[in-house]
Amino acid sequence: MKFNIGWGLTNTCNMNCQFCYSKDTRKKSKEATIEDWKKFIDQNYSYIDSINYGTGENALNRDFFTFINYVRTKYPKIKQALTSNGYIYEAVSKKPENYEIYKRCIDEVDISLDFFDRKKHNSFRGQEQAYDCALNALEMLYKDKKPTTIVFVGFNETLTVDNIDGLFLLAKKYNCLLRMNIYRPVSESSETNHRFILDYKILNDSLKYIYEKYEIVALNDILLGNIYSKNSHIIENTGVDSIRILPDGSICPSTYLITEQYKNKYNIYQDYVLKNISFGEFVNAKIPLACLNCTIKEKCKGGVYDRRILWYGSLSHRDPYCPFENNDQFVQYNYHFSKEKRLSVHDGYLPTMFFSNKRSKK
Repeated sequence: MKFNIGWGLTNTCNMNCQFCYSKDTRKKSKEATIEDWKKFIDQNYSYIDSINYGTGENALNRDFFTFINYVRTKYPKIKQALTSNGYIYEAVSKKPENYEIYKRCIDEVDISLDFFDRKKHNSFRGQEQAYDCALNALEMLYKDKKPTTIVFVGFNETLTVDNIDGLFLLAKKYNCLLRMNIYRPVSESSETNHRFILDYKILNDSLKYIYEKYEIVALNDILLGNIYSKNSHIIENTGVDSIRILPDGSICPSTYLITEQYKNKYNIYQDYVLKNISFGEFVNAKIPLACLNCTIKEKCKGGVYDRRILWYGSLSHRDPYCPFENNDQFVQYNYHFSKEKRLSVHDGYLPTMFFSNKRSKK
């Protein structure tokens, strides 16, 4: 088995995002060193398909460019990607040697941009230059012809029609995809949790709007993907062949399952850890009893693992966005998604959604 890894190399970030899922965890932990990173790669490279550097702003770490150069030089078959709030532009524009490393070593980049409106995005990210930072990076990536995605957090305020249309305008301008992650209530603040939880109806109305006006390219969400297309067979990779490495070296089953409960079993300091790693709770997950009469239960299997755990604390409960969970009539759509090959390292790495300005051929 080869793993798709999300890896945060640093606790440091230049922004203060209101929704941040990793802030509390990062405050409490120390960082592994570049020597620790190299040892892990040297021992486990044959089990790694791709790495996306996310959590914190990785280019702020002084060893980031040295490390990605090391991976590309010694293990060129490992795909490397970066999720950035836009700081990557500043990091490489100041040092020509970093610019050359980024161009050679990073295969694709996600730029986080939640609002088309500058003031809203800056406020949401807690940084007065957040919007300009993101656009500077998008401009650079466009000129460099680097595969790029604008990634945004899906919650009620970002899924207004005006904001959706605005983000698609930017995606068209910079020739990139849009990717949405539904907000997860990881924060210890109940007020924050309540504010950003996406409403079931808004989610479904937004997907229908995007399908009609733009294009849904992929729904890597075991619930939504299998509801919206009868021909889809989306699988859940959380904790199976998709894992997360935190800055302190802990290995978790999901980007969002990063509490002590999930941090204590595996870490990069264990020799050849990927050879024997197994998150049995996810590998052997059973379909919830409440799903047994559902026509797509063998595909959906109860829905997204981390959502069920974060909402209900258990995989014995079905997905919070299941129609039955929301007293809604179950309707299986037959939308056609145009994806013909893997779009990016995130395609199959975690429950996420890809959209495009290009329309499907009828």
